[in-house]
Amino acid sequence: MSDMEENISLALFGLGRMGGQIARRLHNHKYRIYAWNRSELPVIEFKKFGGFSSQEIGEVVGKLRGDSRIFWLMLPHRLVDEFIAGKDHLGPHLRTGDIVIDGGNSFYKDSIRRAAELGKRGIAFYDCGTSGGVFGEENGFSLMVGGPKEEWPRIEPLMKTLSQGDNYALLGKNGAGHFAKMVHNGIEYGMMEAIAEGYAVLEASGFDFDLLGVTTVYQKGSVIRSWLIDLCKNIFEYEDLETISGRIDSTGEGEWTVAVAEELGVDVRVIKDALLVRKESGDKINQQKFSNKIVALMRKQFGGHAVHHKGGEGLSD
Repeated sequence: MSDMEENISLALFGLGRMGGQIARRLHNHKYRIYAWNRSELPVIEFKKFGGFSSQEIGEVVGKLRGDSRIFWLMLPHRLVDEFIAGKDHLGPHLRTGDIVIDGGNSFYKDSIRRAAELGKRGIAFYDCGTSGGVFGEENGFSLMVGGPKEEWPRIEPLMKTLSQGDNYALLGKNGAGHFAKMVHNGIEYGMMEAIAEGYAVLEASGFDFDLLGVTTVYQKGSVIRSWLIDLCKNIFEYEDLETISGRIDSTGEGEWTVAVAEELGVDVRVIKDALLVRKESGDKINQQKFSNKIVALMRKQFGGHAVHHKGGEGLSD
């Protein structure tokens, strides 16, 4: 590590699916990282991994040394305001000169507001759109960052380590990072839906296609070759589509993309239709749709998202 990396004092809050990966990747690259989680099991698991973790915010903050304190949040967007400002959370521990990074999927307008509020206290804020799913820990994440240029050198070593080396960037002022991630997720909706609908047409064609074989052909040299096509190969090779429900869960970023596009007067009919498909997937009749099953299983493949099964409430991670 460089001298700058050695001087970084980092606390990470939220050891969920993505937060845990970030904590482990940084720990493996010899960063001094102190982690917090509300529930006990992720804390125990990170301790077994060799890192410091606690369910007590004060204990984690107390480990930080020096003037370059960085607080990285990997929390659901609905919890971020209370966590930053709440007297029983991080609020009382923040001081002038600190940096707060929100690496979750927050709405970009909220990030602009949070940056202004923290800026009044002399605290720099960065919104970091994080992509990579369950493969980010091993392969590196794609990181879309918004925030002040002045403090960027303090956190850029972290971003470089978490990425594949060059797939990170400070994209603009506060809000730019989460805006870019919002659009990324909207594009993802449209791409997944188009691929899934294509497979549904193949399935219904009467040619009795071996969809694994078709996917193997699509994977190399074709115009539509992509990571999502690679994941479809996993689906047709390992998943039992007969047992899967076509109910597709959603975390909201696609809806944000459509709403913002309408504000800007931009036509996003593909993303809008893909969003409508997800909303309608809760209806029993739509849970039988082959394309819906493919989308649900793609989400499982890249993000570890739960899928629903026919005839029950059971979920699979």
